[in-house]
Amino acid sequence: MGIIYKIVIFIFLFFCLTSNPALILAAEIIDAQKLLKQVDDNLWSNTKFISGRLIIDNGRKERTLTQDSWMEGIERSYTEYKSPAREKGTKMLKTRKKLWMYTPRTDRKILIAGHLLRQSLMGSDLSYEDMMEDHKLSKSYTATFENFTNIEDIKCAVLNLTALDKKTTYQTRKAWINPENKTILKEERFAKSGKLLKRVLFKDYEIISGRNFPRTMIFKDLLKENTKTTYKFDEIKFDIEIPNRYFSLSILKK
Repeated sequence: MGIIYKIVIFIFLFFCLTSNPALILAAEIIDAQKLLKQVDDNLWSNTKFISGRLIIDNGRKERTLTQDSWMEGIERSYTEYKSPAREKGTKMLKTRKKLWMYTPRTDRKILIAGHLLRQSLMGSDLSYEDMMEDHKLSKSYTATFENFTNIEDIKCAVLNLTALDKKTTYQTRKAWINPENKTILKEERFAKSGKLLKRVLFKDYEIISGRNFPRTMIFKDLLKENTKTTYKFDEIKFDIEIPNRYFSLSILKK
């Protein structure tokens, strides 16, 4: 009787799995670290140019900043703001672990360091660190698989990420990833205390130079009320040559 029962259960499970592909996916063992690396392969490149817009909604009014950014690895990046008039000519330069900012109104360059890096960037839901961040998650975090869940009818693997370095701004993160096309749809970023600080949505994915890349990212600072910042990527170029002068302090006043 026991053997017959086991056979019946096996046939039932086999029928359920083969008739429902979603259950097959759920039955698979997710290699969380490998999946995170595949996400990185879509998002990350040695060098990158982005021309985009930061649409800042503070709950009462909305304003848009346009900017051009050049990034090289995890240590060097340069951003110049094009509009509005009040912000035009503002520049930010990251070299190694230092972030410099120049504003034409004061005609001064200042070093943003320490706790200042966690402050709001021009009233947005991003901090200075968020804006200048461009590192591989799979190199900075250990990933573990939690479960499957749906986001807009897409079955996602939920990964818990733990920082390898105690100095990392967000010691833990949670990522919702589509295992079919290796894209991240949502991310939550936590303080060292475990408090949820930021939520990021990744939207409008498009194949760009062979990469599945989001054209839109929506940031929500959960310490604020009724605010959000939408980052629109209007032009993206990967693996380009960037002149060294873009990463020199002398570029800040030109």
